[in-house]
Amino acid sequence: MLVSIIIPAYNSAATLTLCLEAALAQDYPDTEVIVVDDGSTDDTAAIAAAFLGVTTARQTNQGPSVARNQGARLAKGEILAFTDADCIPRPDWISRLVAPFEDDVIAVGGTYAIANPEARLARVVQAEITARHNQFEDEVDFLGSFNMAYRKTSYDSVGGFEESYRWASGEDNDLAYKLQDTGGRMRFTKEAIVAHYHPTRLWSYLRTQARHGCWRVKLYTDHPKRAQGGDQYAGWPDLIAPPLSLVVAFLLPIIIAAQFVTPWGGILSVAYLALVLLYGALHIPIALRLRALLSPWDLLYCWLVLCIRDLARALGLLQGLWVFGVQRGGA
Repeated sequence: MLVSIIIPAYNSAATLTLCLEAALAQDYPDTEVIVVDDGSTDDTAAIAAAFLGVTTARQTNQGPSVARNQGARLAKGEILAFTDADCIPRPDWISRLVAPFEDDVIAVGGTYAIANPEARLARVVQAEITARHNQFEDEVDFLGSFNMAYRKTSYDSVGGFEESYRWASGEDNDLAYKLQDTGGRMRFTKEAIVAHYHPTRLWSYLRTQARHGCWRVKLYTDHPKRAQGGDQYAGWPDLIAPPLSLVVAFLLPIIIAAQFVTPWGGILSVAYLALVLLYGALHIPIALRLRALLSPWDLLYCWLVLCIRDLARALGLLQGLWVFGVQRGGA
């Protein structure tokens, strides 16, 4: 059966060539490759157009959800396979994705390798993903848009990606949840691998994480039952940690000041310490899994990144409550 490989691209000139070379070199015999340029201002469109055998389309900048849906409309395949322009699929990527499809399987997803292991931040990001994916069973309730394949009929039945997700933040969760609610089975295979250029700059990474926090408000507003326990990738500790980190940070100067202005300073300090320990305990499961994947120094760096990331996500959550709760709720 024909598999349509769909790649949304925005200002992806630095990585798109390697991505397309890998997509065209798949050992699966029946594929087509579609690139949708999301209004890039660099050479993305020209690079895509230079590849023979690649179907190209262009749109004004509207985000990856719109770009993927446009690619799906152009697709002729029975299976729609998605990856990103900063990913490099392995030669057997499509073969591995297609193999688990059975009559009642509507989607299959795979995992990441790392394309830039020289960067410490990239290494810890990859290690966390690996640790989480190692816990996945054969059947899952979430697939990431960087490496997944859907039956086109199932994809079309729910309208594809929700286009109101302007950024790459939760739109793949939304699609997976909608399809899971229809009763379809989704499977995961660690053998379907794409290498990814993970972030290397902490500030840029934290801005992205704040955006994720913001759009999680919309995601859980649209899918309220998932707000109770998350999914197999991000469970309830991941939902609690960001707001708890903000409470811990907010209370710290108050607790310090209380030592000088109230006789209850000692009691308040003990209560605060208990809160800090609770917050730390939320990270114990992932920390234990990361021990086998990172050096001691990288593990320490990872722990610091996780704590700062929680704060970034919490600030994003506050923004999301304002945008999707107050502003749009009153509109």
